[in-house]
Amino acid sequence: AWKEGQFKDIIAKVANVELYYKALQFYLDYKPLFINDLLLVLSPRLDHTRTVSFFSKVNQLPLVKPYLRSVQNHNNKGVNEALNNLLTEEEDYQGLRASIDAYDNFDNITLAQRLEKHELIEFRRIAAYLYKGNNRWKQSVELCKKDRLYKDAMQYAAESKDPELAEKLLQWFLEEDKKECFAASLFTCYDLLHPDVVLELAWRHNIMDFAMPYFIQVMREYLTKVDGLFNKVDKLDASESLRKEEEQVTEPTPIVFGQQLMLTAGPNAVPPQANFPYGYTAPGFTQPPVYGFNM
Repeated sequence: AWKEGQFKDIIAKVANVELYYKALQFYLDYKPLFINDLLLVLSPRLDHTRTVSFFSKVNQLPLVKPYLRSVQNHNNKGVNEALNNLLTEEEDYQGLRASIDAYDNFDNITLAQRLEKHELIEFRRIAAYLYKGNNRWKQSVELCKKDRLYKDAMQYAAESKDPELAEKLLQWFLEEDKKECFAASLFTCYDLLHPDVVLELAWRHNIMDFAMPYFIQVMREYLTKVDGLFNKVDKLDASESLRKEEEQVTEPTPIVFGQQLMLTAGPNAVPPQANFPYGYTAPGFTQPPVYGFNM
């Protein structure tokens, strides 16, 4: 008689990999409800890409979903794409978003192109998220505008660091008469917007009240920068004045003895001579005698 526990113990010790797939086919034909138990036993030695392809050919991927989840931590491309497809078919957008965030080894653009045509808005929202993750900012924002996902559109425009894209989003909000979204985007995309462009748009559409908080913040920021520059200039002036004062230190007064400046006299200077009577030579300066030698 066939015993499942004994079979799993023996098959795990087999060296021939081809026997694994024959065992999977056997379970698929006769014991399909226990196939995930066998896959968990064989998973350390299976080629996950080949295994996914094996079940995909027989159209039995939903049957092995527990196995796919258990081996997804390997971040295998085939496993990720198979599981993402299953979650899309099951309309589990929360599980799909979690899978996308945790495991990134899959064809992002292909999945995004398929999801943007999905009938549920949450899957189209994931498509915009995928476009954003691949730096396709314009496609991402346009998809958000199409589905009226205003918050996501403002967030992605701000993350794009593209002033032109942010200003086009502002104009679109005004065209759609979304004044509140216009005011919100002024702060969401604050660092990307030019105040003169915002002023012109607000004046032309007569919505200065919605733009006034933005201009108050801009004025405050500019005044803070100007005050900071003045403080730096004042500190530079003070340090320059202190440096000049140190350079202008007064020199010490020289010491004077009689008519001779001792500080300016050389090291071999001769002291002044007293006046002596005629015919007397001062001591210490006697003419040395001259000696002659006859050869």
